[in-house]
Amino acid sequence: MESSVKVTPPMQRSPPKPEIATRGIIPNHLLPSTAASQGNKKMPTITAVTAIQDNEELKNVLRQAKVPNSNLVVLEFTAPWSEPCKFMRPALEKIASDFKDHADFYTLDVEQFKTFARNTRVEALPTFLLVRKTILERVIGVSKDELQRSIEKHISGIAIHHVNESIGQEN
Repeated sequence: MESSVKVTPPMQRSPPKPEIATRGIIPNHLLPSTAASQGNKKMPTITAVTAIQDNEELKNVLRQAKVPNSNLVVLEFTAPWSEPCKFMRPALEKIASDFKDHADFYTLDVEQFKTFARNTRVEALPTFLLVRKTILERVIGVSKDELQRSIEKHISGIAIHHVNESIGQEN
């Protein structure tokens, strides 16, 4: 005869979550606050690429690109939903870091700068515009090598121009 007693399995406990040992290692003011972790406050990000926020900032960047002997300006048209842009981001950060003394890197959200994107014929993302006085070159897509070669080409052109100026020759 079978017994009618039900056997209840023992309660399963989750293993304890490991605590992050930060006391004394990281000062409290450097730890994320509750508000920041909930998205109520922007946390500063250290990056070699600057996001352009408004038209006035864009005008200032383009104005600076027209100044003689200024750095090359690299504009990336991007969108938060674009997987190719997300894929290219680490490579862009590395390139921007490598060329920080010769080029200034900026991103523009294509949704926020629709008119400028249309006027500069941006049709795919990411699109990179290399600018000095005018648009020198356009690089479309996720080719890190192509972007790097294009930047090197225009930076080396600056170096040759500066050397020729210093010895009194013209290009």
